Order: sequence, then C-alpha cells, then structure tokens
Amino acid sequence: MQQHRASNDQHCANCIILQQEIVTLKDNLSAMEQHAYHDVLTGLSNRRLFMESLENRIARCHRYGDNCALLFLDVDNLKAVNDGHGHAAGDAVLSCLAGILKMHIRTSDVAARIGGDEFGLLLDNLDADQVVKKIAFLIKQFGKTECTYAGQSLPFGATIGYCFVGPKDTVEGLMSRADAAMYRAKDQSV
Repeated sequence: MQQHRASNDQHCANCIILQQEIVTLKDNLSAMEQHAYHDVLTGLSNRRLFMESLENRIARCHRYGDNCALLFLDVDNLKAVNDGHGHAAGDAVLSCLAGILKMHIRTSDVAARIGGDEFGLLLDNLDADQVVKKIAFLIKQFGKTECTYAGQSLPFGATIGYCFVGPKDTVEGLMSRADAAMYRAKDQSV
C-alpha cells in the first residue's frame, strides 16, 4: 500500500512539473509571437502583421463590399532630429507618434510601423470625409504633443496620404497608391 501511495505521490509531482513546463512553454510562445508580429521600438504591429491584415481586409472588401482606408504616414524631418540629437532622440519621436496612434484608433483598426519612419493604418467603414477628418485630427495631435528626449522638446509631425480598397486591388497595388498619395500630400505641404 505504501509503495502505491509513493507511486501516486511521484505521479502527482511529475504532473506538477509538467504543468509548470507547459506554462513556461506557453509564455515563451507568446513572447515569440509578440516579437514576430510587433515592432520592438513602438509596440505597434510590424510590417509582416500589417501586410497579413491588409490582405485580409482586401479579401473582405472584395467579398462583402466593406470599405477600408489605407493610410500611409511618413514622419516629417526625422533625419534632422537624428542628425541634431542622435538616433535615440529619433526613436523617442517614433515612440511618441506610435503612442498617439494607439490612443486614437479603434480596437478594430490596425496601426503598424512598416519601415524606418513610415507607418500604416487600416481604418474600416469610414467614408472619405471621415478619413480626412481623422487625418486632420492626427496631424493636430502630433503638433500639440510634446515629445521630450534628454530634457529637450522634439517637435514632430507626419505627412499622411490615403486611399480606399478598390474592387480589383491587390496588396502591392494598394500599397503603391497609398504611397503615391502620401508623396502628393508631402508635395502639397511644401
């Protein structure tokens, strides 16, 4: 009887160890997924997750007739910040901008850092007037938000272009149109 009880005790101890290992593995998997799909600096989605989300949005728009706006943001004068204050200051600006995006989008929207100083937003079910108002609001938020680094205020802004998913759009085509819209907006602001 004692041998059976000892065997059960050992079995329970092994179960506890296995449960702890499973928890550790799940935590490690979660951390790996976070790193695989999110930008380390800003915490936003990274380009990989953004492109997957964009592909899904395009498919949904084509299938169900939903609408989705793709916004391209380019941080203004980031090179000047990096040259004048160092790359850590530029990182602070990128983080400030990301914080504003996180604060002012819906949970159903997607915000991502898609490259150096470029960001993308996917906004569902807004018409053109609403998108233009959202862009104006975000630009106003960037202008009035104080980003500080090493005791210095770093003003920042962004140029934003947008387009809507069209009936025959592909990921590449849509990205190209949004990028072109951003450059047109940049040309108009000069």
